[in-house]
Amino acid sequence: MKNKPFILSALTMAIVSSSVSIALLSGCTNSTAITASQGSNVAVPGQQLTVSPNDQRQYQAITLANQLQVVLVSDPTAEKSSAALSVDVGWLNDPKSQQGLAHFLEHMLFMGTERYPDPDGFMKFMDQHGGSRNAFTNQLTNYMFEINHGHYEEALDRFSDFFKSPLLLPEYVDKERNAINSEWSMLQNQDGWAQRKLAAQLLGEHPANQFWIGNLESLSDKDNSKLHDELLAFYQNYYSANRMKLVLISSDPLPQMQLLAGRYFAEIENKNLVTPRPTSALEFNAGPKRVHYVPNTEMQLLRLEFTIDNNTAQFAAKPNKFLAHLISSEMPGTPAQQLKAMGLLDVLYVDYDAKWYGNYGHFQIVAVLTEAGMQQRPAITAILMQYLDLIRQNGVDSKYYQEIRTSLQNQFNFLEKTDGFSYAAKLSAAMQYYPVSSVVSAPFQYDQFDKTAINTLLAQLVPERLTVWHISKQEPAEHKLHYFEGQYAVADISEQEMQSWQQPLIPLVLPGLNRFQPESFAVKHSPDTTPVKVLDEAGVSAWLAGSQYFADQPRGQLLMQWHQPEVKQTAKQAVMHNLWLFNVILNNQALLQEASAAGMTLQPEADEYDLVLKLSGFTDKQAVLAGYLGEALSATITEQQFNQNKDLLLRSLRSSEQQMQARQASELLKTTLFNGRYELPALLAAAEQVNLAELNSFIQQTLAASQLRLLAQGNYSKADVAVIAKALAGGQKTVRQYQSLSSWQPNPGQRLTVLRANPQNDSSVFRVQFLVNGGYAGKAAAKVLSGHLHQAFFNQLRTEEQLGYVVQAFEFPLNQHAGLGFAIQSPVLSAEQLQQRVDLFLQQYSAQLEQLSEKDFTQLQQSQLLELQRVPANLEEEFKTFSSDWLRNRLNFDSRQKLVAAVSALTLADMQQFYRQAVLSEQAATMQIILQGQAKDQAVKLLPGFSAIDDLATFHQTF
Repeated sequence: MKNKPFILSALTMAIVSSSVSIALLSGCTNSTAITASQGSNVAVPGQQLTVSPNDQRQYQAITLANQLQVVLVSDPTAEKSSAALSVDVGWLNDPKSQQGLAHFLEHMLFMGTERYPDPDGFMKFMDQHGGSRNAFTNQLTNYMFEINHGHYEEALDRFSDFFKSPLLLPEYVDKERNAINSEWSMLQNQDGWAQRKLAAQLLGEHPANQFWIGNLESLSDKDNSKLHDELLAFYQNYYSANRMKLVLISSDPLPQMQLLAGRYFAEIENKNLVTPRPTSALEFNAGPKRVHYVPNTEMQLLRLEFTIDNNTAQFAAKPNKFLAHLISSEMPGTPAQQLKAMGLLDVLYVDYDAKWYGNYGHFQIVAVLTEAGMQQRPAITAILMQYLDLIRQNGVDSKYYQEIRTSLQNQFNFLEKTDGFSYAAKLSAAMQYYPVSSVVSAPFQYDQFDKTAINTLLAQLVPERLTVWHISKQEPAEHKLHYFEGQYAVADISEQEMQSWQQPLIPLVLPGLNRFQPESFAVKHSPDTTPVKVLDEAGVSAWLAGSQYFADQPRGQLLMQWHQPEVKQTAKQAVMHNLWLFNVILNNQALLQEASAAGMTLQPEADEYDLVLKLSGFTDKQAVLAGYLGEALSATITEQQFNQNKDLLLRSLRSSEQQMQARQASELLKTTLFNGRYELPALLAAAEQVNLAELNSFIQQTLAASQLRLLAQGNYSKADVAVIAKALAGGQKTVRQYQSLSSWQPNPGQRLTVLRANPQNDSSVFRVQFLVNGGYAGKAAAKVLSGHLHQAFFNQLRTEEQLGYVVQAFEFPLNQHAGLGFAIQSPVLSAEQLQQRVDLFLQQYSAQLEQLSEKDFTQLQQSQLLELQRVPANLEEEFKTFSSDWLRNRLNFDSRQKLVAAVSALTLADMQQFYRQAVLSEQAATMQIILQGQAKDQAVKLLPGFSAIDDLATFHQTF
C-alpha cells in the first residue's frame, strides 16, 4: 500500500516525491456451485466475500478442478466485460543469468498461441471491439482486458489460451527484447527506478537484488544460458493453475459466468507447483548505512528507510497505516509541523509496502527539504528518530485506532465503483495476498486495536534496520549504477552519531484528532440532473446538478474557478500563479491531510489557464473546508514561505527535462497550442525576477479581478452552494464576461514544427493532423478511426519494427477542429528519421483504410457508441460529462449528445474522406513537436513543406 500526501502537479513530482514508490461489514451471498461444461471440471464454492453495503453487484468465489481460484462479479449495469489473471511469479524469481525474464515472458505471452497464432491478433481483436488490454510485472505478473460484452466469450477464449498454449516462438524473441530494451531506455534516467535498483543492491544476495526490467544485455544468450530455452523453462516451472488467480466481471448472471470460467480456464494445467516466494533471511547486525545518491533531477530529500518483515498477513490490524498516520501528521507540535515552521521542510510523508522485497518490505519516512533543511539533516534525522521513541512511549493509543477506523469505515460504507478493467486487475492481485473473503475489503478492514502488531513494527524501526538516504545534486559519490543513470556512495553511520539521536532537540507532541470527519450522511441531491444556474450575483455565479445515477450517495464534486483570463499573459505572471498555488498547497498540508482522512480531496485542474480547483468527497464538511480554503488563497505570503516555494519551483523547472521524454513532448505541444503557457527558459528567467512584494500584490489583484464560478454536482442543496460561494468569494467581487482560453487556430495547409534539443538519449516525435473546422462530424470520424489507426501504427512501428516502447495514435480535438495525434519515443532512430518514418506510415496507412470493410467499420462505430453512452461507474465519471463543457462556457451541456449523434450518422465513406482531408490533403493542417536526443545528436532537416516555430511567445501573439 502507498500512503502519500497530495502533490501539486506532475511538474513537481521529481522534486517532492520519493524514490519509487472496520467493524462488521456486510457482504453478499454466494450462489450454489455449478458443474462446468466439461464433466470433470467441477467448480467448488469458495468463501463469502465481504463487500461494501454500497455495492449492489453480486460476487461469488469458486475454485475450479485444476485449483484455479476464481472471483466472479456480476454487474447488471456493466456495459463492458473484464477479466484479469495474476500469476504468483515475478522479478523476484528471475534467474541471475536472465534478469528481467518474468517481464520478458509477460510480453511474449501476447505474441500468439497455438489456436490464435497471429502475434498481433489479440490486440487487433481488442481494438476492433472497444477493448483495452495490459499487463504488468512486479512481485507477481498480472494480465487484464476489458471489451464490449458481445465479444466477451471470444475474448476469454483468446485470453485463456495465453496460459494453455502460448507459442513463445524464437523468431519473436529479438523483437520483444527490443521492446523491453526500449522500455528500459525510457526509464533509465528516472530517479525512482535508479534508487529502487540501489536499495535492492544493498540487500546483497537476496533475490530482490535483480534488474527487473531487462534490456538487450541482460536478456541474451550466454554461456550455459540460452534465452529462448530459459523462457520456455520459466513458463513451465512457474505458470501453473494452482499459482493463478482469476477475476471475471460482466453483466451476465453468476451461473453463466461460472460456466464461462470452467469452459475457458479449467483446462489450464495444474502442475501443483509450490509458491516459490523468497525465504532468504537478511542479516541486520552490520549497523545502519548512509547512502549518498546524486539524482538526475534536483531532488533534496532525506529518507529514513527501514527494512521491515513482511506483515501483509496483518492487514486487518494495519500497523503500517497506524504509524504512518502519526508520523506524517502536520498537526501542532509534530515534527512535520515544527520543521516546516522553522523553514527546514517542504513536505514530510510516509511510504510503505509490506511485500516490496517479497519476505521483507520497506517503511520510509521521506522529508522534502529546503536549502536550510539540507544543512540540518543530522538534526532532522535525530528528531524523527526521537519521535519514533515518543510513539513507542505514548503513541500506541486506541484513540488513533478509532479515528483511522472511522475514516476507513466511512470510505468502505460508501465505496464507489471503478472501471471494470482496473477493478479486475486490483482484485486478481489482492487474491494472491489476502483471504478470498477479504479481497475487496482488505484496504478498509480495521478489525481491532492490536498493540502487539504495532509494537512489533516499532521494534523494527530501529537503527539496525535503517538506511539513511541523502539525496541531492551535491552528494559525494564514487560509484555509478549499472543499468540506470545515477551516482552514489555508501558509508557506515558511526556509533557516536547514533548516540546523538538520543539527545532531545525540540519538544515533540503527538497529533490531535480530526476536525473534518463527516457527521451527517443525509442525501439531498437536486432533481435537476443537468446543471442549472442557481446563483448569479455580482462577481459570483454557480451551477448545480444532482446525480442521475448516484443520487443515494452523500458525496459531491465541486469545481471552483477564479476566472481571470489575463492572469498568465506573461511568463512572470505564470510563475507567480504557480508560486501562489504552491503556497496554498504546501503550507496547508495539515488541513488537506485532515480533509483527505475524512474523505475529502482537493486538487488543481493543472491544465487550465486560470485558477481552477476541484473538491471531491463527502459533502457534510465541504463548506467548512471551503472557508479555510478562502482564507488560504488570500493569505499574505511570508518571506520564508516565498523563499522556500521559489526554490522548490526553480528546482522543479530545472528538473523537468528529466521527465519521460514522451511526456515532455506532450507538454510542449500544449505549450505550443495554448496561451498562458511558456517554455522552460522563459519560466526560469521569470522566476529569478519575482520578488515577495510583487507576488503578494499579484495575488490580491488577481482575486479582486476574478469572477468566482462554481459547478456542483451531487449531494448539495442550493443553500449549500450559496454558503460555499460566500466562504470562497470573501469581500472581493468582480463582474466580468467569460473569456475562453485562446489557442492556435490552424489554417488550411499550415504545417508547423517545434524542434528542440533534449538532454536524454532517446528522440521523440509528437504529430497532430487537423481537419480545419471539422466540427462534430470530423471529431466523430477521428474518434471512430482512432482505434483502428492506433492498432496499425502500434503494430507496424512497435511490434514489427521495434522502434520504441511508446507508440500511440489517438483522436486529438482542438476547439472546432478535428484532429488525429501520433506519438513515438525511440532509442533507435534520430529525430529526423522518426518524423520521416511517421510521415511514411501516414501515407501507407491510406491503403489499409481504403480496404476496410463495412463490417469492420460498423464494429468500430458501435464500440465508440457503447463507450460514449456507457453509464458512468462513479460520480466523478458522471461529473466529467459536464465539467469540460462548463470550463469552456458551453452551458447547454450537450457536447456529448452532439458527438453521439455525429458518430451514429458517420459512414465508412465519411471516415475515409476525413482521413484524406485531415492527413493526405494539402489543405490539412499539421503541428509537429520534435525532441532530438543526445544519442543521435545531429542537425535535423524538416519534412518538405514544414516551417519551424523558433519563438513560442511570438507565435502565441498570432492567436
